[in-house]
Amino acid sequence: MAYTRKQLITCVSIVYLVFVTALSGFASSRTNRLSSPISDVLSGFTTALPIVAGLLLEGGYDLTRQQERRRRAPRGETARPPLVIIANTIIFIYSSVVITLLGTHAAPASGLDCGLEETWKKMFSKKNEDGIRAIQDAFKCCGFANSHDRAWPFPSKGHDIHSCETAFGRTNGCFGPWKREEQNMAGVLMGVVGLVFIWQVAIIATPTKRESWLHRVLPDRVSRLISDEEQGSSNGPRHAIDYPNYSDNVVEEVSEEETESTPQRTIEGGVRKARNALTGAEDEEEEHQPTIENAWARD
Repeated sequence: MAYTRKQLITCVSIVYLVFVTALSGFASSRTNRLSSPISDVLSGFTTALPIVAGLLLEGGYDLTRQQERRRRAPRGETARPPLVIIANTIIFIYSSVVITLLGTHAAPASGLDCGLEETWKKMFSKKNEDGIRAIQDAFKCCGFANSHDRAWPFPSKGHDIHSCETAFGRTNGCFGPWKREEQNMAGVLMGVVGLVFIWQVAIIATPTKRESWLHRVLPDRVSRLISDEEQGSSNGPRHAIDYPNYSDNVVEEVSEEETESTPQRTIEGGVRKARNALTGAEDEEEEHQPTIENAWARD
């Protein structure tokens, strides 16, 4: 079963966008589990971007084809479909906003300190045991800045500030690895936006049935020959080389030769009749014979 070009592009696009969405989902899940300062709303918008982009672009092309069918216009007649341009504009604005916000969680590194500090402070004040413990277990650390800085287990009657060090034997704080985790996940999410942009450009720039650059470089005759071969033209037999005044029809060439030789044969017949008439004439008329012969010769 032969697949059309549109079906192949659609299948490849679906697989590609599903992979990009899964990658974004992994980054968003890890960000949420480790309580990264990247907001759930921002990671959610990033995860939704591949799906939204695919629906918008496909919807733009489908609506354009419906309009062409209503106008009974050939498919692809619209050079710059307005609906497709609108869809691409929305995707571009969406992507630009998301990647700009994600960039604030990747660099500069010094600008991330306040967000991390504030997030840890909120978790510690609310006694968020699951959040702090998940970070400490993931990076094998205790506390924020150092091993006894607001670490879990929280200080109480039975635990002091060194309880984490004593229980797990960890002496390093979580600030450094947690900060790198935020930068890495922000980078992954920015990569998702970049992959969607690459897909968008590839869909727009996919070549259609147009002449390639080779046709613009080669001479017109060779270009037409290559174009006919590529498109499988069935307009009848083609000449190997486009010589002027060349014809493959032998009968036509013979008829043309006969048409060209007809006046010459008429003249030759007239000359023979004149010679026969002059042969039986009298001597005084023979004196004028050279003049008659020269007149025919001149004609």
